Amino acid sequence: MTEKQDRRALFRELGKYSALGLELAIAVVLGLAIGHYLDKWLGTGPWMTVVWIGIGFAAGVRSLYRAAVRSGKDLEKEEEAKRKPGGR
Repeated sequence: MTEKQDRRALFRELGKYSALGLELAIAVVLGLAIGHYLDKWLGTGPWMTVVWIGIGFAAGVRSLYRAAVRSGKDLEKEEEAKRKPGGR
């Protein structure tokens, strides 16, 4: 790989991983919004908000976990390609 290709690959990976924090934040904020709306509609106080923030957090953590697994598989594939004769 040339230096330019290495730099492109680096920025592509950085873009992928920088979006993970945003995904977690969006999931929690959506949970907050849904819970707040349901609390107003049903008159349940803070309980729906608490439950839905938990659901949003769980969804965000699941997204992080899936990205970590995907990243591990990508690293394994790269290592396998390097070990093969004629690999990078």
